[in-house]
Amino acid sequence: MTALIRIREAGFKVTPYGDAFDLSPSSLLTQQQREFLKTHKSEILCELKREQLIVTCYAPAGVAFEIDALNEEHALWLIKMNPGPKEVLH
Repeated sequence: MTALIRIREAGFKVTPYGDAFDLSPSSLLTQQQREFLKTHKSEILCELKREQLIVTCYAPAGVAFEIDALNEEHALWLIKMNPGPKEVLH
């Protein structure tokens, strides 16, 4: 199990923030979890960076699919152009 998966399975949302990451709800972190994060910071950042290049997009019917972005700029463009599923009216 990777460090990122482990902290997410503990109930935390991890968001990349430049050369760091934000964790919420940070008020619930134990001292042991804080030490784990310090020890595995570089691993978590690498995993987050890899995730950023896989973008979930949505077909017009709302079906999700993943696209491997070519680079960070392409990933941001994909996210901007495809913000999320739209409610399908029948």
